[in-house]
Amino acid sequence: MNEKTNDKYSLLVKSILTIESRLMWSEFAYLVLNISIILFSIGLLSYAAGKADAHVVQMSVLFLSVIGEFICVHWLISSMKHQMKLRLRYFQARFLERKQGITGETFLSDESLYFNPSIGYVESADKVERVEYPSKGATRMDGFAGSAKPRLLTWLMVSAIFFMYVALLLWVLTDMAKL
Repeated sequence: MNEKTNDKYSLLVKSILTIESRLMWSEFAYLVLNISIILFSIGLLSYAAGKADAHVVQMSVLFLSVIGEFICVHWLISSMKHQMKLRLRYFQARFLERKQGITGETFLSDESLYFNPSIGYVESADKVERVEYPSKGATRMDGFAGSAKPRLLTWLMVSAIFFMYVALLLWVLTDMAKL
């Protein structure tokens, strides 16, 4: 039974690393896709400035900004889904560690040892290094940083890009109203 538990634990570790890698690369792909849509839209608008058929380009930019907003929403939902999967895998790994009786440093699955909100810092075992971390507010790092919520950086990136699309949309609509 111990051999089976070790195999399950190894598979869980591989699964956690795969999900984390997938999350990183998917967020990078969403970011590149959104930035390219924004730059292409701005390029189209600068190309059509003062031309007679500017309304066709403006409609295209409106369409691109709506597509970009849908991409942002999908990005956020996808990130939350990956975070939920990670939380489940960490939960399963902690269970297997307890089942095996692993004591001491469980570096992969039990981050609560390191992010204790009553302490407010992480210190190396040899007491050489010490890292302070926020223990209050929206950026606090207690437990699995935000549990099932996507990371704060994801929220910030998606929000910033979404508001760029809204600003672009409003700018084009006001420009179209002038015509």
